[in-house]
Amino acid sequence: MKLTTAVNYFISLFILCSPLTALPAFLNLTQGRGSKERKRVALWSGFAVAIILILVTFVGKGLLNVLEIRVSAFQCAGGIVVFLLALSMLNAQISPMRQTEEETGFKASVSIVPLAIPIMAGPGTISAVIVTSSNYEGFYNQIILAGCGAIVGLITAALLYFAVPVEKYLGLTGLNVVTRIGGLILAAMSIEIFARGFHDLFLAGFQ
Repeated sequence: MKLTTAVNYFISLFILCSPLTALPAFLNLTQGRGSKERKRVALWSGFAVAIILILVTFVGKGLLNVLEIRVSAFQCAGGIVVFLLALSMLNAQISPMRQTEEETGFKASVSIVPLAIPIMAGPGTISAVIVTSSNYEGFYNQIILAGCGAIVGLITAALLYFAVPVEKYLGLTGLNVVTRIGGLILAAMSIEIFARGFHDLFLAGFQ
């Protein structure tokens, strides 16, 4: 694998994960939590993104084949989850996916779902990783691709880690504006994800 190919893959992976777009969702999902806990969620999210991308690089294609799960079906499910989150953000409300009434204390589940997956390491990202790892087989190439995923996860953790100072700078009104804009973006993303998945499922029905 050439250096330019690896760089292009890293840039594409970062754009697909879009951690900047996840900032409003992170602030919304962690609203009401302490600063230390929110930073822990940020670190867990970045770690989860890195682990997901690395695992998918090595076992993604084989796992989907074994479970007989199509990426298109995964896209439809992910689109629905993101859309539900977007609805709460458009109303500047705390998402019910943040924490149930029975949950107390720190929960890593929010870091993994929906922050790490499907918002950042979503169906589109996973699909791109599976396709690229299939085109560049071999242990050396897989290590390079996995390294790109790890770096993306590290950058993601850093961006979310400093989301708390950003919230203080924006204030309540500014945060609500950013949250609603982020919700609108996520809503559009969710429709796009679902539409692509449904389109592939629809076409598969005639094959």
